[in-house]
Amino acid sequence: MNVKVTTASGIEESLTDAPAAMVVIEATDFKQKGYSNLVDVIADLPSFDSVVTSGATHLTFYQRGYRTPASSRTLFMINGVVDNHLWTQIAVVSRQYPISNIARVEVLYGPASVRYGPNAFMGIINIITKNANDFTKGQHEFTARAELGQWDSKGLEISANGRFDDFHYSLSARQFSSDEEDLSSRWGFLSNDLYQDASLWGPIRNIESTKTKMDHYADPTMDLGVLADITYKNWKFGLIHWKVDEGYGAQYTADRGQANSSWKQESNQYYFEHQGSVSDNLSVKSFALHRDNRVWGDWAESAPDFRDNMSQHSFVSFTHWNTTSDAFEFKQDSEYQVNKHWRVLSGWRYKKSDITKAYDIPGYWQGSYSSTTSSAHLGPYGLGSGIFHSSDREYTFSAYPLNEVPSNNRQTFNDKGLYTGGIYDALPWVFNFGIRFDDNNIWGSSLSPRLASIYKLADKRTVIKLIYGEAFQEPSAEQLYGGWSGRQSNLNLLPEEARNIELVLMQQEEHWLHELSVYIASYKNVIRESAINDGTRNTWGAEYRGRFEFPHLINGLEKITGSFYYTYTKPQTNRRYNHEISEWESGSASVGDIAPHKINASVYLPINNKMGINLKGNYSSPTELYSRNPLSQQGIKLGSRVIFDLSVNYVSLNYSINLQVKNVFDHQNMLPGIKAADSGNDFTQRSLGFSNSLIPQASRSLWLTLEYNL
Repeated sequence: MNVKVTTASGIEESLTDAPAAMVVIEATDFKQKGYSNLVDVIADLPSFDSVVTSGATHLTFYQRGYRTPASSRTLFMINGVVDNHLWTQIAVVSRQYPISNIARVEVLYGPASVRYGPNAFMGIINIITKNANDFTKGQHEFTARAELGQWDSKGLEISANGRFDDFHYSLSARQFSSDEEDLSSRWGFLSNDLYQDASLWGPIRNIESTKTKMDHYADPTMDLGVLADITYKNWKFGLIHWKVDEGYGAQYTADRGQANSSWKQESNQYYFEHQGSVSDNLSVKSFALHRDNRVWGDWAESAPDFRDNMSQHSFVSFTHWNTTSDAFEFKQDSEYQVNKHWRVLSGWRYKKSDITKAYDIPGYWQGSYSSTTSSAHLGPYGLGSGIFHSSDREYTFSAYPLNEVPSNNRQTFNDKGLYTGGIYDALPWVFNFGIRFDDNNIWGSSLSPRLASIYKLADKRTVIKLIYGEAFQEPSAEQLYGGWSGRQSNLNLLPEEARNIELVLMQQEEHWLHELSVYIASYKNVIRESAINDGTRNTWGAEYRGRFEFPHLINGLEKITGSFYYTYTKPQTNRRYNHEISEWESGSASVGDIAPHKINASVYLPINNKMGINLKGNYSSPTELYSRNPLSQQGIKLGSRVIFDLSVNYVSLNYSINLQVKNVFDHQNMLPGIKAADSGNDFTQRSLGFSNSLIPQASRSLWLTLEYNL
C-alpha cells in the first residue's frame, strides 16, 4: 500500500493516496513472469480485452469494455511523456520497446483529463524507466539481453545507467525480428488458396513485397526502439524513438488484402525538462517537446468487380501510402505547499500540431490524394491510375508518394490547456480535486472536473476512495480527414465524452493486499469505425485486484508471491447494427467483444536460491460479438477460454536464463475481429468485408532469454 506512484496526480504519492484505481507492475514481475515485451504485460492486466492481429497495428486492446476501432482511448506514456501516435492517436504497442530498463509500469483506471488533458479517456499506461538518481558517484549498471523464440524470432537488447557527480544517464535499445506464425490454416479467409487465386489477384501475385511474392500468407516483423535521457542537476534531455515494420497478419481477408506487405509506423520525440524550486514552498516543472510521426507502407488490394456477372473477378492494385505529422508542445506544472495539510497544483499547456489530412496514395482509387500522380491519369479502367483488373497479364503501375506530405494536404491546429486543483491531507482524510479547461481551434473547448475523497481507517490498513472524473477524446486526424480508406472524411466529428464514478476499497492484511473497485461510466458522442459520432454507452463493472506473498515452506528461500485479478464488465450501447439493411439503428444492445467475466492469476514459486517457477493463467467467459460482426446475426458467441503460460527463471551471479512456454496446452484460441469485423464465415464465397470476423491467436511457443548484468 506504500508503493510510490506518480501517474495519478503527476507528483510522487503512495498508492493509498493516489486518487484513482491503479495496478503497478514492478521490475521483479517482469523477471518472474518472463515478460519479454509489453504485449504480454497488457494481456495480464485486469479489465483489459486484447486481440493480437499482427496487423497494421500488432495489438488492439480495450480498457474497461470500451470497444472502439483502435487502441486510442487509453493514454500510453513513457516517463509521463505521451507516446500515442499523433495522426491516429493509437497506442502502437508491439515488440519495439526495450524492457530491461523498466522500473515499473503504472496502470491507471478511469478518466484523467484534469492532469493530462485530451485523450486520457479510459485510463493511462505509464512506463517508468530506471534512473541513476539514487546512484553513488561513479556507479554504473549495464544489462544485455538476447531472446530466441518460435518462428525464427530474435531479440537483442541493451540498457545502461550511470552517474558522474551531478550528471547521470539512462539508455536502453532493442531490436526484434520474427517471421511470425503461419495462420493460413486456422481461418478460411486466410487460406493460401485465396492468396494464390488468379481470378482474385491476377498479376499482383507476381509482385515481391517483403522479399517474397505475394501469393501466400507471410507476416515478417522488424521492430526497434530507443529510450534515452541525460540529466545534469535539474535539467534533463530525453529521446524516445521507435519504428515498427510488420506485415498485415490476420487482420484482413485474403480475398481483399495481402498479408505479405510491409506497413510501417515511426515516432521520434525530443524533449527538455527542468525541475526547480522557486521558494521553499513552490516548485515548478517546465517541459518542451518536439515530435514527428510517420505512417507509411504498401497495400495490395483486391476489390470485387462491381460489374454484372463479374463478382468473382477483382479490380486489383498495389499502392504505396504515406502520412507525416509533427508537433511542438510546451507545458509547465507547479506545486505549492500552502501548509502541512494543503497543496495546490496547477499548470498550463500549449501544443501546435501540423498533421496530415488524408493518406497520400498515388494511383489509388479516384478521389484519393496523391503528391506525385495527376488526378487526370485514371488508368486503364478510369478508376485510378493504379487500379488494374485481375484478368490483366501484367501490373505496370508503380509510383511512390513524397517522403513529406505537401502543405496542401496538411492541417495545423493549436491546443491550449489550463488546470488547477488541490490536495488536502490530514488523517484520516485526503481530498483531491481539480478542474481543467482545454481549447482546440478545430473542435472547440471542453471542461473536465475530477474529485476524490480518501478515508483511512484508524488501523491505517483499510482505505476507502470515492472518485468522480470526466474526460474527453479528440477525434483523430485519420478520422477527421482520412477516413478508413484514404478517400472518406468527416470534418464534423465531435470529441467523445466520458463520466465515471467509482468506489474503491483497499485492505492490507498480513499476506494479502485486497483492492475492490465498483464503477459506473457513461459515454456520449461515441465514434465508430465509420468515423461518425453515433450513440451513447453505459458501462458498470467491478474489479478485484489482489496481490499476495507468503513465507516459503523451506526456510531461507524467497517468499511465494503472486496476484489474482477478477473483472466483471457490462458495457451497453443504444445503437445496434441491422444486417438486413446494413445500417445502424436505435436499440439497446451489448457493445460486444468484451468478456463479462475475466480472471488473471499468477503465482511464483522459488525452487531454490537460484531458480523459480511462475505459472499464470488468463480466463475469459463466453463473449458476445460486436453488433456489426455478421457472426453475431447467426447467434455465434465466443466460448470460454483459458490460456496458461509457464516461466522458469535461473539466476547465477551476473547471469540469468529464462525459459518460457506460452499457451502451455496449445489451445487453438480465436478472438473477435477488430474495426468492422465484417468478413463473415461463409468460406464458399467472397468475404463480406475487409476485416476478419475472428482472429486466430498464437499456438504454443517456446522462448529463451539470456541476460547479463554488470
